[in-house]
Amino acid sequence: MLMATAGLALVGFLALDNQPAHRGQLLFIAVLLALGLAFALTYPLSRRLGRSLREMTVAARDLAQGHLERRIRIAGRDDLTDLAEAMNQMAANLEATIGEIKEDRTRLTAILAGMVEGVMVLDRQGRILVINAAMERMFELKGGLIIGKPSIEILRHHRLNEFIQTTLKTPANRSIEIVIQTPEERVFTVQASTAAGTAASGLGAVFVFHDVTELKRLERVRRDFVTNVTHELRTPLTSIKGYLEALLDGVKDDPQKCRQFLEVVQRHADQLNNLITDLLDLSRIESGRYEWKRKRTNPWDLIEKAVAMVKPIAEKKHQRLAVSPPIALPPILGDPDKLTQVLINLLDNAVKYTSEGGGITIEAKAFEDEIEISVSDTGIGIPSKDLPRIFERFYRVDRARSREVGGTGLGLSIVKHIVEAHGGIVRVDSELGKGTRLTVVLPCNVDS
Repeated sequence: MLMATAGLALVGFLALDNQPAHRGQLLFIAVLLALGLAFALTYPLSRRLGRSLREMTVAARDLAQGHLERRIRIAGRDDLTDLAEAMNQMAANLEATIGEIKEDRTRLTAILAGMVEGVMVLDRQGRILVINAAMERMFELKGGLIIGKPSIEILRHHRLNEFIQTTLKTPANRSIEIVIQTPEERVFTVQASTAAGTAASGLGAVFVFHDVTELKRLERVRRDFVTNVTHELRTPLTSIKGYLEALLDGVKDDPQKCRQFLEVVQRHADQLNNLITDLLDLSRIESGRYEWKRKRTNPWDLIEKAVAMVKPIAEKKHQRLAVSPPIALPPILGDPDKLTQVLINLLDNAVKYTSEGGGITIEAKAFEDEIEISVSDTGIGIPSKDLPRIFERFYRVDRARSREVGGTGLGLSIVKHIVEAHGGIVRVDSELGKGTRLTVVLPCNVDS
């Protein structure tokens, strides 16, 4: 239309003047007029195109920087509008897809964070891609500093690294059990998992670490328990059988030896009876079948009963059994018989492992919501390596000495179970050659 208008103007001028001198001037004027008209007509369109292109450029830059909520707004209906709509649709699709990915990642992070098992994901080159909080705690690692590093540099354990490398080289589901010092000894079962298609994604394998230290300890305790019960029963039975055979072979005809042998048989029979009684008590407590009494009890009543029971034994060994000056103690709610048994066991242990002429002290303290009753002795003490195990059934620091003094190896285990059933704890402090202090902490129940 623009060229047509310019052509009509040129024809009009030429028609008015056909002289050659004026024809060039007229042609120049017509061209200027055409250019002016063209500029006047195209300027608004070019401005609109410029604004639209700038809008699209800014929007594309925002999308590239991750601002997927950005949208392009262009008025009118042309090819640029279609392009803007296509870019808006692309941004909406990207926003929805990335939102789903973020939700999946959040769920995965929550699952990994809540797992008690350690999880480590490696790529095909053995570099760490993912590690969860449990894994960091197990091996005292800092996940943010080790992502992307080769696992062989982080996990300094030859057998474990060999297992990892074998799994990466020959993908297969396999497991292994390892022992690691972190800093104390821990036992782990490690399960390696590889899946089809992981090579294409760059993943190498997933390793799950199960801490089975406690299970191994319980397995050892169970195994030791069976072994110890068998041994503890066999020892007195063997002695009883031997002395009875001697009596039948003729010793019964010697009144003095007969009495001596029967006293030994009686002593071993008493030991068997004590062992069986302790085993039954422990079994009832552990199984939850014991019916606990719940009575408001003055702690000093428990202490006086326990001291009265053990004092004659201590006097035979010329030991000093001292009780701290009585102070006002709040009452406790519990089974008086069993709590008295706790104190008797502690005092009995102190008497057994304190030499003649030694001292034993029992004292009590009151706090805001609990009381402490402690039994201290000047006995042989306990080595530090044995302290964590003294509450295990049949565990003895010195087996020969324990049998010599007549212990069953169950006393402290029974103490621990009774105290914990009352919501309390037992603490032990000891120094080899200087004595031992066992403290029972029990909650108060003033308002009961």
